[in-house]
Amino acid sequence: MNKKWLSVTAAVLLAASLLAGCSKGGGERQAGGGESPAGSAPAGGASPSAGAEPVTVKFLGWEKASVYQPAIDAFMQKNPTIKVEYTPLVENDSNESIKKIDLMYASGDAFDVFPLNSARDFAQRAAAGMLEPLDDYLAKEGVRYEDEYKAEQQLINGKRYSLPGKFGPWMILLNKEMLDAAQLPVPTSWTWDDFREYAKKLTKGDGPNKTYGAHFHEWKDYFLLRLYSAPKDQGIMKDDGLTLNADNPLMKRSLELRYEMEKTDGSATPYQDVITQKIPYRDQYFQKKAAMMPTGPWMIAEAGGTDKIPATFVSAFAPWPTNGQGDENYAFGGADPLVISSKSKHKEESYRFLRFLSTEGMVLTNQLSAWKKADTQSEVDTIVASTKSPDKIDKASLINTLNVTKLPTPPVTPSYAADLEKAYIAEAEKYMLGVADLETTMANIRTNLQKIIDANK
Repeated sequence: MNKKWLSVTAAVLLAASLLAGCSKGGGERQAGGGESPAGSAPAGGASPSAGAEPVTVKFLGWEKASVYQPAIDAFMQKNPTIKVEYTPLVENDSNESIKKIDLMYASGDAFDVFPLNSARDFAQRAAAGMLEPLDDYLAKEGVRYEDEYKAEQQLINGKRYSLPGKFGPWMILLNKEMLDAAQLPVPTSWTWDDFREYAKKLTKGDGPNKTYGAHFHEWKDYFLLRLYSAPKDQGIMKDDGLTLNADNPLMKRSLELRYEMEKTDGSATPYQDVITQKIPYRDQYFQKKAAMMPTGPWMIAEAGGTDKIPATFVSAFAPWPTNGQGDENYAFGGADPLVISSKSKHKEESYRFLRFLSTEGMVLTNQLSAWKKADTQSEVDTIVASTKSPDKIDKASLINTLNVTKLPTPPVTPSYAADLEKAYIAEAEKYMLGVADLETTMANIRTNLQKIIDANK
């Protein structure tokens, strides 16, 4: 454990530290051999006696209440002695919701279950003692994680603190009408060189009316494009969570790809515009200002339109591009962690709810799940049918993307990952803005990020 987190002795200090690390936005998850866990006794104890006052499990998040209510209703029908109350803290804003959860935890407010939206945020909170370990609960229930779920979750110091929630790989979202106009087929497997050529051919016009072939957002993910195609070591750190990944040639090539598409080809939204104009990535895509966008699985349903942003064209999906012809289709992705607060007063009941939500319950939320018993075709049919404009989603390309994409084993994420991300983006930004050349940028990444690693040993 690093010194920074060992020194956290008060919940208020915990919240202050965590709030400083919440930087990634956007909305951004399955068990059971034999009888469903929701229909069995709680792990490690007998069922509450009939006539007992229902125990209330308080579930916090950022999705609309309508997303989780079908799962909650199904759980409570099977478990009449457990009541689940869901509260969306800041609707459709995961980061702001997590900040509020941190403050509530620090203030001693009562709550039990919540999701997290990134490995970084999960690792920080697990290392700081904010999350309840789940190994004993699983063991008492007789559950082997690998038998139940198809997406591994990150372990912290060998312990499991989460079950998988909303699941899925990153992929490429494409305006199919623009592809058709350019006589470009929807890719079923392609390379980053192919992606770059597509972007050139899809770029049209000039000035404020220009349509870019691709849009990259300001998150660190968009400076790691080629790394996300690798079967391992996809991040700023290697999978061991101890070693900087800056000597991996794919980090340099990722930065170079974005730079060349923006500066040389003029086929991607300029980074300077993204940060100075605070361009929402959804607007850039749905307002037809960009034809392609690398993104996460939360955009599947949004491709069918929302109350705020209706779908006016057909969206298709393509697998994350590979680095070389014939490479396997790896992508960044996984499942959002579903966790229990270490201060929960109803941990057995909370675990029971998490097991249901992470299995048959997640299917009821119209989101992809990591449950091995879930049927991908059926899940996609349900998700697409639940959107405002199902006809605006190219289902065949989505099914292909989900079927061919592989996800790596989750890396160990250091609890100071937020500091590394901030430093990495700062150096990448200098390169994108022309302040430093690529070699200087890579040298500064090695030097400045290693200082952070050394300071946390």
